[in-house]
Amino acid sequence: MIAVEQAPSETTETGRHAGATQRRTRRCLVTGDVLPRSELMRFVVGPDDLVVPDLDARLPGRGLWLTGRRDIVAQACAKRAFARGAKRNVAPMTGPEGESLELFVEGALFRRAEGALTMARKSGTYVSGFEKVRAALSGRDKNAGTTAGDTVLLCAFDAGEDGRDKIARLADRVGGVVRVDIFDAAALGAASGRDHTVHAVVLPGGAAQHVLETVRAYTAYRGDLAPAADIDLID
Repeated sequence: MIAVEQAPSETTETGRHAGATQRRTRRCLVTGDVLPRSELMRFVVGPDDLVVPDLDARLPGRGLWLTGRRDIVAQACAKRAFARGAKRNVAPMTGPEGESLELFVEGALFRRAEGALTMARKSGTYVSGFEKVRAALSGRDKNAGTTAGDTVLLCAFDAGEDGRDKIARLADRVGGVVRVDIFDAAALGAASGRDHTVHAVVLPGGAAQHVLETVRAYTAYRGDLAPAADIDLID
């Protein structure tokens, strides 16, 4: 007996595609926009009826999704969007220092970006110090076309302009370098195992990509990459 595998019908395939798309998207409680989960931020209600952020989207419970911006989180808190989404009386958590939920999330995102630097150092792709950074960038220049991915150039925002400009000019000439200026010298130093660091690079690869993802999430949340807007709560 010959078994013949029947091709799925067009209707079945269409339904499966729609279902998969629905699982990958969620609706923002504040704006009403349906976006990919990667562009949203998940919150859940804890056992004490407090709303907490779930930045890794791993906590149990029904997800409450918001566009990943500080002004949107603030509006969700002010206009009780979480209670509407949870369909019960819930309240946003406050941080250990008494900070509001939107400020707590901002701090958590920054700590994630700092953690990405520490992971890069442990992986051996984090290079710090002016001369070592210059050598790393010069090496990328010589190997242009053979190095995959972006190099992340880290310049302490509280450093002198002269040194920052020299490295920036070299990075511009090399190409394939993404400059990040959100950390001060103390934060870069902590990632380097020193008191202070002014210049550092993360060499191309998975660690560099992770640093960029965490930095972009943080800057987008603050509104550095997305204009703040006064958006009314959807009905």
